[in-house]
Amino acid sequence: MKANDQPTSVKQPFSLGADHLTLLLILVITALRTAALAISPLELGVDEAQYWLWSKTLDFGYFTKPPMVAWIIGASHWLFGQHVMAVRLPACWLNFATALVLWQTATWLYGRNAGRWASLLWISLPAVGLGSFLISTDTPLLLCISLALLAVAGSSCNKIPPTRAMIYAGLALGVGMLTKYAALYGLFGLLLIWAIGRHQPVPIIRGKHLLLALVAFLIAASPNLVWNIAHDFSTMRHLGDNANLAKRTNDLTESLIFLISQAGVAGPLVFVLMSGIFIAARHERHAGWLIWMAVPVLVLMSLQAYLSEANANWAMTAYPALCVWLGGWIAGYTTKDNNADKKPSKTRIWAGYGAFGVNAALAIVLLIITMAGSLGPVTPASDPLRRLRGWHQLAGDLERHLFAHEAARIIADRRATASLLSWHFRNKEVTIMVHDADGKPSNHFEASHSWKRIAGSPVLVLSGSIDAPPIPGINWQGPPSRSLTTISKNQVRNFYIHFGFE
Repeated sequence: MKANDQPTSVKQPFSLGADHLTLLLILVITALRTAALAISPLELGVDEAQYWLWSKTLDFGYFTKPPMVAWIIGASHWLFGQHVMAVRLPACWLNFATALVLWQTATWLYGRNAGRWASLLWISLPAVGLGSFLISTDTPLLLCISLALLAVAGSSCNKIPPTRAMIYAGLALGVGMLTKYAALYGLFGLLLIWAIGRHQPVPIIRGKHLLLALVAFLIAASPNLVWNIAHDFSTMRHLGDNANLAKRTNDLTESLIFLISQAGVAGPLVFVLMSGIFIAARHERHAGWLIWMAVPVLVLMSLQAYLSEANANWAMTAYPALCVWLGGWIAGYTTKDNNADKKPSKTRIWAGYGAFGVNAALAIVLLIITMAGSLGPVTPASDPLRRLRGWHQLAGDLERHLFAHEAARIIADRRATASLLSWHFRNKEVTIMVHDADGKPSNHFEASHSWKRIAGSPVLVLSGSIDAPPIPGINWQGPPSRSLTTISKNQVRNFYIHFGFE
């Protein structure tokens, strides 16, 4: 058997009905998540509200992110109206689409049984469960990364001609760049696959095909690249600010904490099983290139955590490839000659059941939390859901003051407040602004919604202090009012509403 040949007779432990059962299961999970969104009392988060605001003025880029998430939310609102559920709904179904793509990828590489396992592993990852309830740039990016994996797998298995496959991979990653710049990790992975495997008898990626992928990538990403050139590279500069390398900690403990946190991203048992790719990559052809689409991201983010800080989700682009490989491992595709004919061992099957079972249990817990809008009896003193509560009450307090003072302008205390108030006042003629004290925009609101004085105009100003904020050009009128909202068992959100004339 040649190195890149696929087995012609694969013994399947399940009948054809297993495909329908698997599809039904991931559909049911997605439908339940959709229902949970409809029921949930949790309000939009800061980033979600800002993405929604961007969707009101579609562009090829924004101050802190590429444009795709705004385009997706805009399309969802066009279809379903301006509701909290419509903002978040695409996340559920994008993850469903990613599960289908990984299903096909693993099927090409390891057989139909592996495809089913890969889709189930993906849809049950705790990070995917959380990402199905909150719209973020990660969700569409992971679909793009998965499509690039599918293209490479198609070339490796002679399902897609290499030239077309690498063009598809480049286009997928280029579209990913319109979502989040972490798509560059996928391009880096292709480069590593070429560089490390180019001397093999049958390389996975040839140099000329890699160049085609790069050209396709640049073409697809060009709208945002051109936008950045026209806007002084504001989004790319923000990416550097997020890395925060100027404030180095050089703390090895942070790297360890980041790696431990990946057990929460993937699920504890799944993450342990995924580490087996290091062993498999030494003798198994597909693991030999899948590892370069996954592990470098984890290494780079561990280094980032050591140097400064790194959020657990920053390594999410590693998991599509790891799910594909683990699906193959559970299905029994491990032999040195890439022969998948043998029946999976009971140990691996039960490991798969256990890994999926643990993650399914976590998924059910996430469903309950989303529907209830609370962590219930396990709520910590610092309730992480507090940020998704109470903004409606603040908007109601402000609306009463706007009416009483015949005002239509609000200066928020910071970007987060401005984003959420923009959402809550979306159907009213109210202008939400921030005060850019130093004249150097550091966020979207300071760049695009900064306060500009209109002489004689009544204005409300939010502050965390009873003392009037130091904004020149406003004549304050009387003492402030207070808005006090309970957002968790032990915490309240306290604002002072100052009134004045510009």
